[in-house]
Parts: sequence; structure tokens; C-alpha cells
Amino acid sequence: MKPDKAVKKETGILLVGTLILCGVLCGIFAAVGKFDYTVVTGSLLGGLASVANFFFMGLTIQSAVDKEPDAAKKKIQLSYTVRMFALLAVLGVGVYFGANHKYFHWLAVVVSALFPRVIILFRGLVLKKQDTANGGESES
Repeated sequence: MKPDKAVKKETGILLVGTLILCGVLCGIFAAVGKFDYTVVTGSLLGGLASVANFFFMGLTIQSAVDKEPDAAKKKIQLSYTVRMFALLAVLGVGVYFGANHKYFHWLAVVVSALFPRVIILFRGLVLKKQDTANGGESES
């Protein structure tokens, strides 16, 4: 299935925001004297896994729109379960290989996995504030 413009746009925004926050995280690690390559690899693993999770959620919702309500609900629920297990598996691999083989910093993996949620929350607050300032008219 080809992603529509909205899925591409929102995923792109999340990707850019996540990469920026990964840079901030690396800066924080550097400031406290704990920076090494595992922080970069860990933050990229966790952040990109979460962005991929969002992208596949968007594709699922896009494909569920044309289905009957019960079929759409089942498709979305199945997608959620599969995506959560996949995300947990990726994070588990990152933590395991960080603790045992030093490929990833476990804290960077876990924290960066939350970045898309932070960006979504921030955008929601900013867009709501803009909407209120425009007298209830949305710019989207």
C-alpha cells in the first residue's frame, strides 16, 4: 500500500523532530561526560523504531478507512498488538546488546523511543494554541 500525503507528512515531521531530540540527548550525555558511540546508536535505534511504529500505524488506519467498522476495528487492534510486540522486541534487543555487547546505550534506546510521543504532545499543544489564537480556525 502506498502511503498517502498525510501519513508521509506526519511521519516526516516525527522523523525530523526525533533526529533533533536524538542530537539533544547526545548533547546531554556529552555534558555529563558519558557520551560515546553507543549513545548515538542507541538513540537512533529507539527513535527510528518509534517513528517506524507511527508510520505503520498510519498505513493501518489509512487502509482501515474503507472497511466496515467491525473489520476496521479488528485490523487496527491487530496492528496495534503486532506493532507493540515489534517495538518491544527492538527495544529489548537494544537493551540486551547494550548491556552485554556495548553496541547501544540502554538508556538512550529507551529514552529516544519516547521522542515521537513528546513531539506529538508538543505539536498538539502548539496547534491548539494557534487554533485558539486564530479564533478557532485551523490552518491544516
